[in-house]
Amino acid sequence: MTKRRYVLGLDVSTSITGVCLLDRDAVPDGTGNQIVVLDHVAFKKCKTLWDKADTVAHFLNQVHVNHGSAEIIIALEEPLLGFRPGMSSATTIASLLRFNGIVSYIARNTFSVEPQYLSAPHARKLCGMKLQRPSIAGKSQKEQVFDHMSQHDLSYVKWPTKKSGAIADWSRDATDAYVIALATHSVNK
Repeated sequence: MTKRRYVLGLDVSTSITGVCLLDRDAVPDGTGNQIVVLDHVAFKKCKTLWDKADTVAHFLNQVHVNHGSAEIIIALEEPLLGFRPGMSSATTIASLLRFNGIVSYIARNTFSVEPQYLSAPHARKLCGMKLQRPSIAGKSQKEQVFDHMSQHDLSYVKWPTKKSGAIADWSRDATDAYVIALATHSVNK
């Protein structure tokens, strides 16, 4: 019997980390059969960076318990490396880099596999997306990715909603994790 083969995509953030586990052997057929996990890790109740690290470790350990016998590739979105006007301070970038490193280490130790890294623009390009600048599109690139995937690969997903009826915010992070996993799968065939 051959081992299952998965790609674990992570969109690491200090507020919500998106998680997607893809079955590399399933044929993408528009029904999501290749998606094993499409979820998130929320840090709302965490007070420190280490609380967040423990929360991620617990979540990834559960994934490992359920799917650890498989051959797995781990992929993380490369963290922001430069300033964007009005968006990221040096403190924010340092915090994100620190947390990305911690999550990489946790994932490596949990699955005994060295993570791979993809930039968001490269992953989106590999998935066939052409995004506009937010000033032209009238929405962030994260929203553009969510809209694109909601009309294509993830059109069948019934996202949970908030009391207001709006789709849960973490859906964007899970979608980004899906893009990272799918792009990683395409370069590791």
